[in-house]
Amino acid sequence: MNQETASPSAAQRRHLRTARRMTTYTVFVTPVIVVLWPVIEFVQTRVHGNPGWPEAVSLVLLTGSSVCMGPLLADRMRGEAAPDTRLYVASVLLAWSGALFLRVEVYMVSALGAWLSVMLHLHRDGRRSALLGLLTALVPWIAWPFLYPNSHAGVFAVFWAGGVLMWALFYLGCTVSFRLWDIVRDAFAAQEAKARLAVAEERLRFTRDLQDLLGQDLSVLATRAARAERNVSRAPEEARAEAAEVHALARDALRRVRAAVSGYRELDLAEEVRSVTAALEADGTRTTVAGLGGLDPSPAEASLAAWVVREVGTDVLRRSGATRCRIAFSRDPGTGRAVVEVSDDRARRGGETGPAGVTDGLADRVGREGGTLAAVRTEDGGHLLRVHLPAGATPSSEAEENR
Repeated sequence: MNQETASPSAAQRRHLRTARRMTTYTVFVTPVIVVLWPVIEFVQTRVHGNPGWPEAVSLVLLTGSSVCMGPLLADRMRGEAAPDTRLYVASVLLAWSGALFLRVEVYMVSALGAWLSVMLHLHRDGRRSALLGLLTALVPWIAWPFLYPNSHAGVFAVFWAGGVLMWALFYLGCTVSFRLWDIVRDAFAAQEAKARLAVAEERLRFTRDLQDLLGQDLSVLATRAARAERNVSRAPEEARAEAAEVHALARDALRRVRAAVSGYRELDLAEEVRSVTAALEADGTRTTVAGLGGLDPSPAEASLAAWVVREVGTDVLRRSGATRCRIAFSRDPGTGRAVVEVSDDRARRGGETGPAGVTDGLADRVGREGGTLAAVRTEDGGHLLRVHLPAGATPSSEAEENR
């Protein structure tokens, strides 16, 4: 497994972004509703020819309270344990003050109810949230004798109950949005942790296997080398024989290590094509595959081809922003080599060969294995990468075998 496996796929990142947008839109509607009440009252006041300065002051104060809620909402969505105290207190004081400048009772309690439905979700301390809710519910009753002396207590109680009902509705909506967001975030965090654990377990298993494989061989090599060193002066022939055996044992150990490592590195071509195709499709890139069924690759060709498909597919996902992608497999009629072609309809940034890091890495790997790589622009402004795979064993492996 590589590092890429431990990170969310393109489809997962898209789902996470969608969940974030839905939660943000749903939650941020409520602060907008808070500032609508002074606007409505201002319009009504001006229609009747009354001065609108109290509503203007209320609008400024409630807008400031909603602005303070923005960073608090962002912290809540990131999973912060506690909000910024200064912003939290500022939002509370601005909201209470702004509501007191509203001269219509129902608008005051409605503004406070909508604001409170969000604020109660921004602090993980249940006691503090309960205290905030209680004090906010008392604010209208404390202000009633001073701001609305001509309003009957029963009528005001009806208005207050309506505000509580509005708060309950908004609170329920915000609760659902935040809970869904927490579920999505925790699910992806658990998936990433599971992937990292799988990588760690695979590395540990590989370490144990390699230790078991090399432990005995290295012990034998050390014993034979020490014996050859002792016989150099007194029994040169025996020393040469021991040295020849050490050389043979070393080559045999190297062959077994190489076989073990190649077993970890080999990828299944069909499975890799399905995985890359699914990831591209989920990211909105329509993908077609051609020629895979008739390729009949050797194990070495299949492993390298799978690696090429993975790397280029990741490149398309990350940088090209393509809407169409085509993965094609064929045989060069002249050389009989397998050919892998990956094309898309959106040229990558950074020149003809696309991102230097990815393409240079491909070129280095393919070149070491004995293949060739070419990257060109297509007529429709897209990008085509063509890889001619080596036939049979790779030159680098053959060279190491003959050392």
